[in-house]
Amino acid sequence: MSDLSPKTALVTEASKGIGRAIALAYAAKGAKVALFTRSEDALKGVAEQIGDLGREALSIVADLGDEAEIRPDQQRRHHPS
Repeated sequence: MSDLSPKTALVTEASKGIGRAIALAYAAKGAKVALFTRSEDALKGVAEQIGDLGREALSIVADLGDEAEIRPDQQRRHHPS
């Protein structure tokens, strides 16, 4: 991957496993990262690690398998790092 500083990556299931690794890899290459998962507590650590890299992370708690939670008119819980 080349420099991704002008880009924003959206990563689902970002709190663990492959999703977490992908989010951190994008941040290490300079991207801002939008983190999606169902557990707010689980995202805190990933967002903090991205912040430690000097990058921005936006944590969004939503079940992407539930259409009601991904509709644009729904209010979401999101927390910028």
